[in-house]
Amino acid sequence: MIQIAICDDEKEILDEVSGYIKNYAENKNNLDIEVFRFDSARTLISTLEDGKSFDIFVLDVYIGDEMGTELADCIRKNGIESPIIFATTSLEHAPQSYETGTLRYLIKPINPGKFYEAMGVALAQARKMSEHFLKFKTENGVASVNANHIMYSEAHDHYQYMRKDDGEEIKVRMTVTELFTILSKYGGFVRIGSAYIVNLRHVKNVTPTNVCLYSNINIQIPRGKFTEIKNTFWNFQCEGQED
Repeated sequence: MIQIAICDDEKEILDEVSGYIKNYAENKNNLDIEVFRFDSARTLISTLEDGKSFDIFVLDVYIGDEMGTELADCIRKNGIESPIIFATTSLEHAPQSYETGTLRYLIKPINPGKFYEAMGVALAQARKMSEHFLKFKTENGVASVNANHIMYSEAHDHYQYMRKDDGEEIKVRMTVTELFTILSKYGGFVRIGSAYIVNLRHVKNVTPTNVCLYSNINIQIPRGKFTEIKNTFWNFQCEGQED
């Protein structure tokens, strides 16, 4: 099921966008879509902070006295990379909206054809992302992360510390084997010794002593494992990385 969040302070717009989504789903052989309506940015933010996420967001730029661009920034800071479509009356904030990776910026009154086109692109992107998206229970709630953005994980005591390419660290209570079982489903992950799991998408080179990441982090290779890890790395590079 695809879950879509609409946030607008005008009931008429919520009704209109909900109707467009319903029509779109019906025209796509009754595509399984669920719509969640929010009339304020604060309500949507509270829902996200409770650990809920959505596959697609449709936001107004002006939501009462709140700014949709700030809401989009908050969505991204919660680690959610789902497509965002803006629907508004002004082009003024278009450049700012694209800083958060906005998919489309539609002008009201919304043109149905342009909305349906945006929905098609958003759904394709959401499906692609869902193939690599993971949720982990942490001490602070639920963390959502795209597997491609995990550089490596390191084990300490009973916890795994995953480092992302944006500098964020995610701490989860599980064994190395449990985490590797999850990550290996997405391809490109290799165990290095008893403490590390490395995402080969972020590996620059493999030397006889270290796995070297693009972030200038070096992870020591256990004795006797260089050839095995080197071959795994080069096979991954030659076969082509997944998107």
